[in-house]
Amino acid sequence: MPSRIKYLPEYLLLYAFTRIIYILPFNFSVKIGRALGRLVYRLDKRHRGIALENIASTLELKGPEAEKIVLSVFENLGMVLAEFIKIPTIDKSFLDKRVVVEGFENYLKAKGEGKGVLMLGAHLGNWELLAATHLLKMGEGASVVYMKTKNPYVDRFIDSIRKSYGLKTIPHHSAMKQVLAALRKGDGVGILLDQHGGQKEAINVDFIGRPAATSIGLALMALRTGAPVVPMFMVRDGYDRFRFIYEKPIHLEKSGDMEKDIRDGTIIFNKVIEDYVRRYPEQWFWVHRRWKD
Repeated sequence: MPSRIKYLPEYLLLYAFTRIIYILPFNFSVKIGRALGRLVYRLDKRHRGIALENIASTLELKGPEAEKIVLSVFENLGMVLAEFIKIPTIDKSFLDKRVVVEGFENYLKAKGEGKGVLMLGAHLGNWELLAATHLLKMGEGASVVYMKTKNPYVDRFIDSIRKSYGLKTIPHHSAMKQVLAALRKGDGVGILLDQHGGQKEAINVDFIGRPAATSIGLALMALRTGAPVVPMFMVRDGYDRFRFIYEKPIHLEKSGDMEKDIRDGTIIFNKVIEDYVRRYPEQWFWVHRRWKD
C-alpha cells in the first residue's frame, strides 16, 4: 500500500479534470483539452525534447517546422484525453454526425474468412475513439491488447472507461492465450504496434528510416492462426470530425522459415503505420521514445 500512495496525486489531478470535463458539452470539453495540451507543451520540456529529437532523426525536420508539429501533437493528446473521458456519454447517433467511415467492407471481408480478425493500429489521431466507433457505430465486438500503466489507479480508470462501452481488455503479459481464444470465437482483436517493443519478444526492423524494437506478437499470431490483419486508423479531419479508415486485409505467407516470416510480417506492419505517420505527423505519439539506441 505505501508504494501506491505516490501515485495518488497524479490520479487525483486526473479525477478532478475528469469531473469537470464530464459535465461540460462535448465541443467545449475538447477545447479545454486542446488548451491543456498547449499548457503541457510549454511546461513539459522532457517530452517536448523527446518529440523534437524523434522528428529530427526521422523526418529530418528542425526549428519552427518541427516545433509546429510538436505543438499540434500536444494539442491532439489533450483533445484525445477529453474525448476519451466523454466516451461514456456518447452513442451511435453522436458518432454518425462526426465520423466518416471508409473501407468497412474490408473488415467484413476479413471477418467472413472465419478465422477472427487481427486489427493493426497505432497511437495516431484518436485511437480510443476508434475502438468506441468500431463497437458503437459499426456494431462489431472487439478486444484490445494493452500495456498497463505504472499508476494502478490511472490504470483502473482507463480500463473502466474502455469496458463501459463493451470493449474487452487483454493485459499484454497474458495476451497470447487470450488472443488465440478470441480469434477461435471469430472475434476481432486490436493491437497497437507503434511503441518500443522492449527487450523480449521484439526485433529491430526499420521504422521511418531508423531501426526500432518492434513486438513480434502480431506477426506470430497471424502466422499461427492464419487470421487476416486489418489495419485501422482514425484521423482527425478538422476540429471535431474524424475519418475512420479500414485498410485492406493483410495475409502473411509462410515460407517454412518462421523467423524470416515473422521479420517480414513485422516489416510490413511497420510500413503501414509509417505511411500514416508521414501523412499525419501532427497526430502521432512522437513524445514516446520509440527508438532507443
